[in-house]
Amino acid sequence: MELYNIDFLATNLFSKKFNDYVSDSHSLSTEKIHSLSEKKKVSSDDRELLSGVLMDQYKGISEIKKVSDNIKSIKDSNTYTVTTGHQLNIFTGPLYVIYKIVSTIKLTQELNNTYPDKHYVPVYWMASEDHDFKEIQSFQAFGKNYTWDINPTGAVGKIDPKSIKSILDELPEKISLFEDAYLKSKSLSEAVRKYMHSLFGSYGLVVIDANSKRLKKCFAPIIKDDIINNSIKNIAKDKEEKSQVHVREINFFYMGEGMRERIVFSNNCYNINNTDIVFSEEEILKEIEKNPEKFSPNVITRCLYQEHILPNVCYIGGPAEVTYWLEFKNFFDKYKINYPVVMPRDFVLLIAKRSQKTVTKYGIELSQLFEGKKNVIETILNIYSDNKNNFDDEIKTIKEAYESLVDKYSSIDKSMSGNVQSKSKQTIKSIIELEKKYKKAQKSSNAKLIQDIDNLYGLLFGNNSSQERYDNFLNYYASDETFIANLVEILNPLVLNYKIIKL
Repeated sequence: MELYNIDFLATNLFSKKFNDYVSDSHSLSTEKIHSLSEKKKVSSDDRELLSGVLMDQYKGISEIKKVSDNIKSIKDSNTYTVTTGHQLNIFTGPLYVIYKIVSTIKLTQELNNTYPDKHYVPVYWMASEDHDFKEIQSFQAFGKNYTWDINPTGAVGKIDPKSIKSILDELPEKISLFEDAYLKSKSLSEAVRKYMHSLFGSYGLVVIDANSKRLKKCFAPIIKDDIINNSIKNIAKDKEEKSQVHVREINFFYMGEGMRERIVFSNNCYNINNTDIVFSEEEILKEIEKNPEKFSPNVITRCLYQEHILPNVCYIGGPAEVTYWLEFKNFFDKYKINYPVVMPRDFVLLIAKRSQKTVTKYGIELSQLFEGKKNVIETILNIYSDNKNNFDDEIKTIKEAYESLVDKYSSIDKSMSGNVQSKSKQTIKSIIELEKKYKKAQKSSNAKLIQDIDNLYGLLFGNNSSQERYDNFLNYYASDETFIANLVEILNPLVLNYKIIKL
């Protein structure tokens, strides 16, 4: 692998808010994370609870010593976590899920090497309670879209994964770790833990399913406060800047068998949306106390829950995650929960040998790839830089001629200058239309070039999206089992650039 770095701004892929955030490199450093470790206080009871829950969740999974040691180390006062998280996509989902985890692993390695007085553990937080199955049921690999054609309800983590065998049978490449995970697990959460353990266990990655009665029990005071007092909504109302994330009156769902629905307060009762379930205030407080696992956080309260139960000092996420985390600081202040360093994950474009040949053949600069297919084609054809291939000289000559006519008319009849300028615009517009046809004719006479660039962009930016958002890692791992190891070796989220990797 050969690594090249491109400035985030040069890619035109990110919002101003994101670019402004990453420009402050001092706030995104190992020093900043280490200093937060000095301030983060987690009780020994909470550490014991978390370690115990994780040990129970890993029962029945083949032991990898580095993972077991990391889980045990959580009991120690000098152990801290670096966390990333995502939905339970099938077959790992798009490539960027892999990049999130690799970034988390790499950052913990950097921290452990730099600060041996502390121990940092990489954590993958499974969003097992999400209920939008359509967002995770498909993936793109081997030039084909695969869809898990079922219609489950409720939290996706509880889905029985065995019916995914239909996809396993379709795949041209058989990868045993997925067959073992999906066909020998009782739930999708268990299956994801198993294959993530197989892929990343050697790096000590700890996978957590926070849908746990014991963990939610210690979060119960915040669940009650949000549902009864609407504190988060009240804080959001007082903010001057409008939130990009919709803050509700109540920021928890209620979960039951095959359902996860919003809690809505109306007519002095707490109603579970789309059901006949209704609680009085007294009843819902008792329900939280008795069955806290039935109360599922939304995106805002999930962040609070995560930082409440983990000895976490850094969260690694994509551009949308980074920007919405930035809006939550006031909520953390309210509950006196330490706000983590929010670090962007590694962003990567992989260029295989086939694509490299096209890039080399036409002399395309790597940074040019982000300018778009049309601009790359016209640059290769010298449409912009060589006046023989555009009408710039002719348009300039026409403009000068009309300016001369305006000067002549102005000296005799000033009212005529507007008429001349109107004729000038009409003429230039006609010339520009001719130029478009001329460019099109140039492209038609270079059909092979156009096809090559089309193919290149199909591989690098298919479906009008960045490669990491539609491509699946099976396309790489199936032919190279060192793919993840190579990524861990070469990537580093502390290098705040977009990465291009030649394979």
